[in-house]
Amino acid sequence: MRRLLEERGSAAIVYLDLATGGQLEAQHGWQAYDDLLREFATALGSLRETGVLSHRDLVAVAAVRADKFVVVLGGGPRALDPGTATAAVERLCQALRAALELRWRALGGLPPAFHAGHAVVYRDPMLRAERAVHRALDEALRQSRAARAKEDVASARRIDTLVAEGGVVAWFQPILALDGGRVLGHEVFSHGAGGGPLEDAERLFALAERTGRLQALERACRRLALSGARRHLPRGAKLFLNTSAASLADPELAGAAFTRMVEAAGLDRGDVVLEITERVALSERRQFREALAGLKRRGFQIAVDDMGAGYSSLQSLVDVEPDYLKFDMTLVRHIDRSLIKRSLLETLVDLAQRIGARVIAEGIEADSEYHALRELGVPLGQGRFLAAPRPVPAENP
Repeated sequence: MRRLLEERGSAAIVYLDLATGGQLEAQHGWQAYDDLLREFATALGSLRETGVLSHRDLVAVAAVRADKFVVVLGGGPRALDPGTATAAVERLCQALRAALELRWRALGGLPPAFHAGHAVVYRDPMLRAERAVHRALDEALRQSRAARAKEDVASARRIDTLVAEGGVVAWFQPILALDGGRVLGHEVFSHGAGGGPLEDAERLFALAERTGRLQALERACRRLALSGARRHLPRGAKLFLNTSAASLADPELAGAAFTRMVEAAGLDRGDVVLEITERVALSERRQFREALAGLKRRGFQIAVDDMGAGYSSLQSLVDVEPDYLKFDMTLVRHIDRSLIKRSLLETLVDLAQRIGARVIAEGIEADSEYHALRELGVPLGQGRFLAAPRPVPAENP
């Protein structure tokens, strides 16, 4: 950067924030987090091939394995001033979003969002180069945070409208016995309307948590799932409801109101299974142990989701006393080819037998995965190979 400033007189520092907030790693494990950083870095690096970045421009991460990237623009044909720097940053962000969309379309998902800020740093003989760079970096960081805060305000309003107007969409996916295909129950997936900015469920719930709307959103999702269960589930089938730590502290769920809602939907308490993530089950188990124990005393069942994606000791699950352990879909993928994944699942099946729980393998998408899971003694599974999610049918007028 010192050489760039000496040669060009100015440069633009661009701060790119993926803003995962640690949620991706906590929910899906470090491999998913590392994959995201790798794909983002690859997309950013591809901009050199298209000429958006020159060979003199610099690309770096803010820290080891951080989800913050820094780009220094200064190697182009012209010196940068505030006007040309803003235009150059807009071209960079537009090209980066296009590159991310191209890569994520091949992966079958939505590209990650990021926030950008920038500042111009000038060569000043009276100021150390390092000091000038850090001043500009601080300004770029401030702009990025301001852009994120502005977007969060708009997102909060959209979530408020979604909840108030009943815009949540629910899909049911069967959970089947791998031997015989009997339906154990259905898991409910909720998201915003198709084609809208809140269609992606993971992004919707991350925004709701960041903007303080998670409890209200999950209440709307539970009510929709229960109203749909009456029309969708065969008698005796179980309803699996995803439940966050915030919901475990929600009086509506922890108190008698939820029991009344379940009974009004025509369900037995034992037919409702509350899914919590491994992160909540283990790292936060002291805080929520009493809430889980109270739900079990009232007859509800507990499933621990995303097993195998976290870091915690499996033995700690004894405190939760789950009825089901759900093996994370990232570990089911290509399990027929991975000795490590097979060994991990064998350990989980053995643990489940010891604590009186049943294992559900998530995300089964191939015949080879299905047969490998059956060979390992996994009793239950879900995934598109078995049955794709279906929308809740419209209520008869």
